[in-house]
Amino acid sequence: MRSSERHQLKEDQFAAATSQTFTWAAEHRNILTYGVLAIVVIAALLVGGFYYQQNREQQASILLGDALRIYSAPVVPAGTTIPPGEIGFFSAEERAKQASGKFLEVTDNYGRTDSGAMAKYFLGLCSQDMGDNAKAEEYLKSVAGSRRSDIGALAKNALASLYHETGRDQQAIDAYKSLIDKPTNTVPKAQAQMALAELYSAKDPAQARKLYEEIVKENADNPIGNIANARMSQLK
Repeated sequence: MRSSERHQLKEDQFAAATSQTFTWAAEHRNILTYGVLAIVVIAALLVGGFYYQQNREQQASILLGDALRIYSAPVVPAGTTIPPGEIGFFSAEERAKQASGKFLEVTDNYGRTDSGAMAKYFLGLCSQDMGDNAKAEEYLKSVAGSRRSDIGALAKNALASLYHETGRDQQAIDAYKSLIDKPTNTVPKAQAQMALAELYSAKDPAQARKLYEEIVKENADNPIGNIANARMSQLK
């Protein structure tokens, strides 16, 4: 408000202020209009982006489903007749090779989606089936550090198994302990405890027994508690 108006009565001040507001609005209507339009456009982009992402996730999940149908197909003895319309393979390596192509299609086109992360996890498993442990580790590590905790836990669990199979037990132990400390829906605490107990059973039966006892105590009414009890009775 101008300095001369400061000495007017309150009613005049209010009137002047109101008048000034409308004058500013009239003079800056283009700015206001563009501001409102910007808000509308941003809102539309956010809504559009949400539906775009949802649509991409749906497309990715369909493609992932096709890949999983191949990966989950049975491995049958050589010479077995596979009925028309059904999928079957004569080796896990052959199955993994064909499934990998589909999983790669998901990661190449929808890598930022949940299905893309899951496809990368399965690419790690396929690499293992094809005997390429280095590639398997590369894929699994990239997913294990994902913000998607459930998928990341699956990858970390697979990594722990890979570490054990390749003679890196301490890394496997560390991975399983991490999963025990931060359980998820995909790798519950008891599952990680069981895997770690199995690893310990041959090299450190006392540690294995301790884990089995914890599982039994925490899962008294759960079938995994019975399994842990049976495994504990087999320890030397």
